[in-house]
Amino acid sequence: MDGSPPRLLVFDFDGTLADTWRDIAAALNRTLAEVGLPTVEGPEVRFWIGNGVLPLLERAVSPEWQSPERLAELYAHFREHYDRLCLETTDLYPGVLECLRELAEDRLAIASNKPARFLDRILNGLGLKAYFDVVVAGDTLPVSKPDPAVIAHVVGVLPGAVREVWMIGDSAVDVQTGRAFGARTVGCVWGLRGREELREAGAEVLAETPLELLRVLRDRA
Repeated sequence: MDGSPPRLLVFDFDGTLADTWRDIAAALNRTLAEVGLPTVEGPEVRFWIGNGVLPLLERAVSPEWQSPERLAELYAHFREHYDRLCLETTDLYPGVLECLRELAEDRLAIASNKPARFLDRILNGLGLKAYFDVVVAGDTLPVSKPDPAVIAHVVGVLPGAVREVWMIGDSAVDVQTGRAFGARTVGCVWGLRGREELREAGAEVLAETPLELLRVLRDRA
């Protein structure tokens, strides 16, 4: 190190660090079945993840179920199912742990739209918590991604200065958050959305794998 402040690397969670969609889809379909609604195709759920639980539920149901009261009812069911299922198949993408270990000289944070009760449990279950200086869940603040105030909060609570901020994620929401704050952005092609969405959102650089992400970050240190 040359004595300059470290970088801040802000990671999305679902689709970036962990492959979570199958457990989310299972909990969603159990929720729908429990109230007599049609279930949805599992892979379709991949494209609904990233904005939080209520938008996910809203996308899965017909208009008559989209009132705040009915969505709250569905959320209560979903919470019970996902509490039981959230670590059934969820695991880190290959190379994520190696990447995080090699970034020890940077400050690392998570900014997710996942509710804290689920995010904390999964982080602990996967042994990730110790790698991150700050974790912001979808209900930590009054706002969530893509509001740049999420990154501003991370910067504000970190002790000391950082010389540069990166937002790293697999969806347009992550890229939009980073760009709105003025951060550099990496689109994670291995996640839930894919190359086209990330490119259209304006990601500065794309990474095919977590180990390629590590190379990208080293090359631009």
